[in-house]
Amino acid sequence: MSGSRRDPSRVLPLSARVSVPHGSTALLLGLGLSACAGPRSGALVALAEAGGATTEVARAPVVARVAGQPLTTAQLLQSWLHSDSRGVRALLDELILERLIVLEAVRLGVSVDTGKLQAARHQALDRLDQEVAASGAGGLSSDEFLRQRLGLNPGPYKERIQYQAELDLLAERVVRAWLLCTPHAQVRVIVLENQGQVSEVQALLAAGESFDHLARTWSVDDSGAEGGRVPPVVRGRAPLALVAFETPVGEVGGPVREGDRWLLMQVDARPTPLSPEHSDELSQAVEASLLLRPIEDPEYWQWKSAVVLEHEVDMTPFLRLMGDVALD
Repeated sequence: MSGSRRDPSRVLPLSARVSVPHGSTALLLGLGLSACAGPRSGALVALAEAGGATTEVARAPVVARVAGQPLTTAQLLQSWLHSDSRGVRALLDELILERLIVLEAVRLGVSVDTGKLQAARHQALDRLDQEVAASGAGGLSSDEFLRQRLGLNPGPYKERIQYQAELDLLAERVVRAWLLCTPHAQVRVIVLENQGQVSEVQALLAAGESFDHLARTWSVDDSGAEGGRVPPVVRGRAPLALVAFETPVGEVGGPVREGDRWLLMQVDARPTPLSPEHSDELSQAVEASLLLRPIEDPEYWQWKSAVVLEHEVDMTPFLRLMGDVALD
């Protein structure tokens, strides 16, 4: 339940790292949000059955020829999936989410100030230079390192990391704009280990103890350090969402059981959602809110769950390329 802040340089799943055999260095391929590799790996959604694998493979572009015989992209992907299935799916998630971020930016009328974009591009290049210098690359420039050690064309590589740095800024604003335009509740929680503690805390609340103080002294969740504050909860059918919207503002709802723990929830506010039609007002609200608090994991997770329903994501072509290697 903890709503800890995200590292500002790692906010949405738009980045990947590559192991470099020379000196075992890891270079950023992007400066994106907390990478899909890890808790966010796995395909987003597959809307159709995979089929016709043979035809798809036959039409796949050729990546190499050996004695005149073709090696196709399908064969390359199948081999990659065998050796690193989580990595393949994580990277596919990232590419899909990049598209979704751009689509959502258009839908919500979200943009990023030109000055911020330019600064992000410079920071991306500076970070690359710093990582190359720290890698013990023998005084090679970043361009030389990319050419000699990674066999990459520096121009497109640097354009990509700059693009991803810009996309990070857009992603933050898209997620926050979505939240501000969606019915949501600002809440605090006290997470307790058993029903006996629930009864004790309820008695203390009834006696006039503040929720903030009790969260700091009783809650076993990290949010207790901030008086129980957690990221906003959007309207939905989950038990916590139901409590957040059924409890009058200023009052305490619950207890709600979450796994082997119990939660009491105080609803601080249910702000009126903003409208994308008032783009100036929305933009100002987004920038002001990001200054107060960066995007947090639960906020991102709620956005991701909603956005894949807003836009069709069909992974059938990928599944066909994979043949019988990937599950649908």
